[in-house]
Amino acid sequence: MTLQHLEPMRRILLLLMAILPLTVFAQRKVTPVETDDKKPEKPKLYYYDKHGNPLKEPVEFLTDLDTVAKPSSGPKYPLLTSLSVGVNFFDAVMLAAGQKHASFDAFAELSLHNWFVPVIEAGVGFGKTTPETGNFTYVAKPAFYAKLGINYNFLYKSSPDYQVFLGLRAGFSSFSYDINDITVSSGYWDQTDHFSITGQKASAFYGEILAGVKVKIVKGFSLGWTGRYHVKFHTSPGSNSQPWFIPGYGAGSPLSFTFSAIYTIPLSKKEADSPTTLPEEQ
Repeated sequence: MTLQHLEPMRRILLLLMAILPLTVFAQRKVTPVETDDKKPEKPKLYYYDKHGNPLKEPVEFLTDLDTVAKPSSGPKYPLLTSLSVGVNFFDAVMLAAGQKHASFDAFAELSLHNWFVPVIEAGVGFGKTTPETGNFTYVAKPAFYAKLGINYNFLYKSSPDYQVFLGLRAGFSSFSYDINDITVSSGYWDQTDHFSITGQKASAFYGEILAGVKVKIVKGFSLGWTGRYHVKFHTSPGSNSQPWFIPGYGAGSPLSFTFSAIYTIPLSKKEADSPTTLPEEQ
């Protein structure tokens, strides 16, 4: 075989030697970073328990969780949290300070999830005054009043022993009063007449917007304070006069305050915290 016959074969071999490395490189999978399946997974940090409460210290766990549980905005305590009863004695202090009227009431409230608190209040109001510039004595006879409303507790995720709340009330009272020793003088006739208007009957329907706090003192006993703004919805006057005092509402100023002693009866146990428990493990 001559050199001329070997030349084509040599060219073919050179071409195959050039193509073969490219084919092998193309078929090989290039991995920029080598992974080790046997390498242990790094622990993850968890900052909340299963209820969404912050942990005192982050906890490390090996888990397949992709995300950490976020704090829940829902209720923390059972539906029926507690039942409280109380008495308001703020006006007793005000009477001693010279106030001419008073409203004394007792109330009961049911705590729902330590969040919403329906309230019923009932009491008796009375008053007596002789204005310095007036010519009469107004006597408000003891009369019953009742209020119904609800409080919103802003500390619903905290201990039920302490509350900061806003509330609404609707109140009603039917009452009677006398206006005694009315003096009318006539300079023209140089005469002075004295008379009284008795047996006046009236009723009133009113609302209240209030803000308050409740603080535990010892065991089941607490003290509470509220500031209230009153709004008259409807008042029926007496047959010959306008009422000066409305039981449960007051006289003159639309502002009033309460100071209460409260006893609370728990209806369910407080929910226990689990600071080292993950949401999936319970």
